[in-house]
Amino acid sequence: MLCAQNTIGIPNIVNYTKQQYNAGSQNWGVVQDKNGIMYWANNDGLLSFDGVFWRMYKLPNKTIARSVAVSDDNKIYVGGQGEVGYFSPGSSGELFYTSLNKLIPAKDNDFADVWNICFYQNRVFFRANKKILEYDGKKVLAYNSGNWGFLGSVNGELIANEIDKGLVYYSNGQWLPKIKTGKLPTDNLLLRSALSLTKDSTLLVSLMHGLFILHGDTVSAFTTPDIKEVASKNISSACMISADRIALATNLGGCIIINKQGKFIQRFTKNEGIQNNNVLSVMADKNKNLWFGLDNGIDLVTYSNAIRNIFPDQQNRNAGYTSTIFNNELYLGVSTGVYRIGLDKLFNDISYTIGTFEFVENSQGQVWNLSTVNDKLLMGHNKGAFIIEGSKALPLDVRSGFWSFQPLYATQPSSVIVGGTYNGISFANYNNGNISMPVVNSNVESARFVAIGKNIIWIAHPYKGLYKVSYDATGIGNSERYIDKNKILSSNHNKIYKLKNKIVLTTDNGIFEYDEQQKDFIRSVSLEKLLGKAPVSYLKEDASGNIWFSRDRKISVVDRSFKEPRIVLIPEIDGRIMANGFENILVIDSSNVLIAAEKGFFHINYALYKKNRLPLQALVRKVQLSNVQENGLIYGGYNLLSSIPSVKYKYNSLHFECSSTLFGQELNTEYSYYLEGFDKDWSVWTRKTERDYTNIPAGYYTFKVKCRNNPDNESKESVFVFKVLPPWYQTWWAYSLYAVLFFSLIYLFYKRQQNKYKRLQQLKLQEQQRKYAEEQKQLQLQHQLEIEQNEKQIIELRNEKLQSEVEHKNSELASSAMNLVQKKELLSKLKEDLVQYKAAPDQGKAGKEFQKILKLIDKELDHNEEWEQFAVHFDSVHTNYLKKLKEQYPSLTTSDLKLAAYLRLNLSSKEIAQLMNISIRGVETSRYRLRKKLDLANEMNLFDHLIKITT
Repeated sequence: MLCAQNTIGIPNIVNYTKQQYNAGSQNWGVVQDKNGIMYWANNDGLLSFDGVFWRMYKLPNKTIARSVAVSDDNKIYVGGQGEVGYFSPGSSGELFYTSLNKLIPAKDNDFADVWNICFYQNRVFFRANKKILEYDGKKVLAYNSGNWGFLGSVNGELIANEIDKGLVYYSNGQWLPKIKTGKLPTDNLLLRSALSLTKDSTLLVSLMHGLFILHGDTVSAFTTPDIKEVASKNISSACMISADRIALATNLGGCIIINKQGKFIQRFTKNEGIQNNNVLSVMADKNKNLWFGLDNGIDLVTYSNAIRNIFPDQQNRNAGYTSTIFNNELYLGVSTGVYRIGLDKLFNDISYTIGTFEFVENSQGQVWNLSTVNDKLLMGHNKGAFIIEGSKALPLDVRSGFWSFQPLYATQPSSVIVGGTYNGISFANYNNGNISMPVVNSNVESARFVAIGKNIIWIAHPYKGLYKVSYDATGIGNSERYIDKNKILSSNHNKIYKLKNKIVLTTDNGIFEYDEQQKDFIRSVSLEKLLGKAPVSYLKEDASGNIWFSRDRKISVVDRSFKEPRIVLIPEIDGRIMANGFENILVIDSSNVLIAAEKGFFHINYALYKKNRLPLQALVRKVQLSNVQENGLIYGGYNLLSSIPSVKYKYNSLHFECSSTLFGQELNTEYSYYLEGFDKDWSVWTRKTERDYTNIPAGYYTFKVKCRNNPDNESKESVFVFKVLPPWYQTWWAYSLYAVLFFSLIYLFYKRQQNKYKRLQQLKLQEQQRKYAEEQKQLQLQHQLEIEQNEKQIIELRNEKLQSEVEHKNSELASSAMNLVQKKELLSKLKEDLVQYKAAPDQGKAGKEFQKILKLIDKELDHNEEWEQFAVHFDSVHTNYLKKLKEQYPSLTTSDLKLAAYLRLNLSSKEIAQLMNISIRGVETSRYRLRKKLDLANEMNLFDHLIKITT
């Protein structure tokens, strides 16, 4: 069967599992709105996808959504199980549901699943199995039947399939027969789609009976072998991809693409990468991507993309390493061997070649290179060198692995073939179509990177350096290591290429070219101007002079077809190409470029790629408060809001979600953000689709977002305007309060100043009065001072008099004390004499009388009574000196007080000893005891202390 084969090029297929979109498994219908957002009639309700975020909208009673359609006013109509209605944006831009069931007459409000929704003459029609409901915006009418099998709007007509009347069309509230010539099958005909082929021709698609063409009122079967085979797979849905391409979704065989002649073009089944072969719905979006609503999941096929995948082995999808075209056959070398396929000359784009790859016999193992030299297809293999003839690889040299092959001489055929091997360079002779290997071996290092210059073969080893082998017409010379005088080689990533007959060396230190005059490598100013100074890992020049290069696992092209050379990036394949020296690009022509990939090969229709600059649109999909879990939505992503939303100051942290409906390129779509009034400039480009702002001051703001999928393909800005309300203390009523307070303060200040002025005047008066009073007081004071001065003089005179009296009394006390001393001395002397006299023998008779005299003297010597009189007199003169001393130091004895009094009178120790009737040493001892009782330090003077403590 023809459609058992497929095109070798498969567009990129993106699988979305139910776990990713978090909804029901089955997707019955698919549509796209004006903003590019996709919608599915899903088992759980209405499912939407904006390129980043999936959202689910439930129907009443959580019924299954069977059909979905978008009107010109961007309302999303949904048909469920006994339920019809539409979703439209609310005041906050979030979708909300409006049920139309309440408008249906009670007698007609009994219907099951709604399978089709169509728009016709400003009305919306819903088809259930036994009813067609017509909604004109105000009321709902019902058209009953035993079975309505289909409803579709095409070529300006609304057509339906009714069990009794067959195909009918709608006219002024009636359903009239459509077919006058020809007929449709009557045995269980189930129409699934009606597509416009031309202005007056409609393609009718049935589940099992194939395709039919309706031209006017004539119908005829559209039958080809390929269509018959597709019909056997149960066609569930269909859509037009382009004027000449039709997508037929089936329940058993995936999705099959045919042209308008009914010829098979391509198929998409589980083998090609979709999740399962039961496709319930299909749609081509505005960018010609194909969307499949599956029995379990959703798939996206980037059908119009200029980049496609080629997998020689669909099951294993091994890494690609090398490719070439030989004798109109495409040969692809992968990690497990070589595959080939004949090319269809009808297609300029070889990816549309239909067929199956054939494995080349005896090529099992790691293939490094396929090269055409002297019209021979040579294979560099891990096992050695091989020549491929037809579908078989024949060994040439299996002593070492081979990297590549090149002709040594420019003349064709070259008599010597250069082979890069694991051990160096191998030279083989070519004579009369025969290759003899090897002739000469130059054992330098593993020669993966070889470039042949003028009489020099250059071999670059990634980390061991650079080698050269000389040659001329006579033969091969010696090999030697390149001396790196200028330190241009790096510790790794040294590679050698040939561009425009120039030998180009790339290292981590830059790009260098060999200068024949200097016989050395110099920095390539021209290439670094084109490519930049960052290290490159691969260089390839095509026939048009374009330079293809790789850097950081990304492919770019220096395109010379513009007025000035321009770098064209191809970000769709970033990070998925072969790297680390195994990059490989085959430029066949502008429509066919093959790039070795981690899985198979990428085919790029470069001419189409440059034209396919799809318009980009960045969408603001959601704005909500960051610090509010519930009811924090500000904007739901639909329609412009009727007024600028306001945010309370206490919720001044916002979360923005953005997206782009450039489906299938999410990984290379970048965003830049700018909050006007808050940010200083646009943010750096990032793949993050969410943006958070915190602590936004009060004021008006415009949030802007733009996106790009290529540095030279940038979208327009999308904006969202909002305002952050000021805090309560910055509101108009607060300012009104501030104004009232301000004027109140001014009034109070005025009154205060007025009162202050009055007080000042009063103070001035008081000051004058005070000054007058003070002058009077001064006069009084002066008079008083004079009086006081006179009194002071009088007091001083009195004090002097008192002082004189005190001194006089002190003198008297001293004299009294001295008299006492003298008296005591006299009496003591007399007593001594009397004692001696008593001892004499002649005094016996006078003993009694003599004893009486002694007692009288002793009585005079006992001065206690005199001391008491002395103490009273002393305290009266010295302001209770002894009394104060006794109060402060209660432990002082009478002897201590006597000593203190005598010391106060400044008597000498001798005089004190006589008064106290003790020796001078006893006085010193008494002085010492007195110091101890007074707790007096050694360095302190006892006399000064006694004066101090009693003043």
